[in-house]
Parts: sequence; structure tokens; C-alpha cells
Amino acid sequence: MTGHVAQLCFITTCRGRLEHLKQSLPTFVNQPGTSCVVVDYDCPQDTAGWVAANHPQVYVVRETNRPNFEMGRSRNLGAGATRAQWLCFVDADTLLEPGFAAAVLPLLERGHYLRPFPRETEATGFCICHRDDFVRIEGYDSALQNYGMDDMDFYHRLGEEGVKSSSFPGELIRMIAHDHETRMANFTLKDRRLSIAINQTYCAAKWDLMRMRRANMPLAARLDLYRAISGSVVEAHRLRKPVDFNIPIGRRPAYYLGELGISLAYRTDGDPAVMPRIEPAP
Repeated sequence: MTGHVAQLCFITTCRGRLEHLKQSLPTFVNQPGTSCVVVDYDCPQDTAGWVAANHPQVYVVRETNRPNFEMGRSRNLGAGATRAQWLCFVDADTLLEPGFAAAVLPLLERGHYLRPFPRETEATGFCICHRDDFVRIEGYDSALQNYGMDDMDFYHRLGEEGVKSSSFPGELIRMIAHDHETRMANFTLKDRRLSIAINQTYCAAKWDLMRMRRANMPLAARLDLYRAISGSVVEAHRLRKPVDFNIPIGRRPAYYLGELGISLAYRTDGDPAVMPRIEPAP
């Protein structure tokens, strides 16, 4: 864990994106009054070794034997490696302007999380939140696999806890351009739209179950739900038919009928790989 406790800590993860990190990390570490954690998530380019040699002030978390890149789990590992009160989750393809920290630190306010505005599509995952809020919602959902929705799910659950979305000037960050193939290279599922479709369906079901139970779901239950939905969506896509998925949630006594089985039903209007993007509720 980092020794010096800065007010704000940048947390970034890297797997196969060292060339981007070589450009972006200097813009993180040069921000005064901040610290930085880099998670080497089984990176084949030895990100941990490069960071240690070139930026020794950066704390490195090294994960090995991870066959698939898991964004949520890797960010949670990074958050666990710092004692900073404010956590800034920033991808390796993001460059910070020299005055980023000076402009953003005065905007930090309990009960709020910050995202850039105006915002490029590629910057969807960039956010700053307070450690207590991060812990209260149990961080990012490590049950989510492959690409998509880890950020929207995180924001949705912050909102459910009453944490409001605020913004900082979007011109304080710049994105390193790259294609979707580069973005998908380190995920097991290479079909970007299908991956998002799986994760959208999972998040929609999980959010409904959490609302009904008024509590977060245990990780084991989330993993089971994700596996079931993933299999259903992949099969529907293979057959080019709508997803038709039901989740049994209990039984209720009914006069003259004995019992009624209750379930949540989810059905798409078409091929799940072309489903529209789900945004978190306001």
C-alpha cells in the first residue's frame, strides 16, 4: 500500500496497452498533490517492470495467471492499494492536462462523483469518487466479464445510494485514438456488440433484483446470474433470435390456486448483438 497518503490517487490498469501507458502515465505522476497506482493485470509486456524502472514513485499491483482481462476486478485491486480519500479511475489511453489536479481538487465534494463534461465516448469510464462511497457499493462488479457496462453499472449503483453525478471540464483530458480491435484484444470474447449485449442484459436483471431485495447481491449469486445470462444471450445470437430469459424469484400462496410462481422475464426485440446501450437511471 502506498506510504504517502495523497488526497487524490489515480488508478489505472494495463494489459497489452503499455505503449499507451508510456504516454499517459507521465501526465498522471506530474500532477501535484496526488499519487498513482498501476495494476499490471497479467500484462504480456511486463508493465510492472517498466513502471518500476521509469516511475518508481508509482505503486504497482501485479496480477498473474489471469487468462481474461477483467476490468472491474483490476480496478478494485487498484483501489485496495491506496489509502487516498478520493479515487480517480483513469484508463491507460487517457492523457491529463498539466493543470488537471489544480482544477479538479477544489471540485471534490462528499456525496458526489465526478465525470468529464463534455465527454468523449472513449472517456465513459473516467470518474472520481470518494473512497467511502466506493466501499459502500462494494466497488466495481467483478462478476462482469468481457467488454462493456462496468462503468455504467458502477455509476448506477452510486446513484442508487444517493451519490450524485457532477462534472469537471472535459477539456482537461485527451484520449489516445485507437480502434475497436485494440480495445477488444485482451478480452476472451472478441465480438464487441455481443459482449455489450450480454453485459446489458445482466446489469438490467441485477439492478431489478437489487431493487426488489433492497441490497447488493453476493458475488456468488452474481456469478451464477452472469453465467446463465451469458449462455442465454450467446445462444440467442447464434440462432439469430431474441433473448428470452426468466429468473425465478419465489412463490406466493394463492387462494384456490395453491401457489403462484413468480419470475422476472427479459426479452429483446431482435438479435441481442444489436441491442441499444442501456444508460443508468437518473
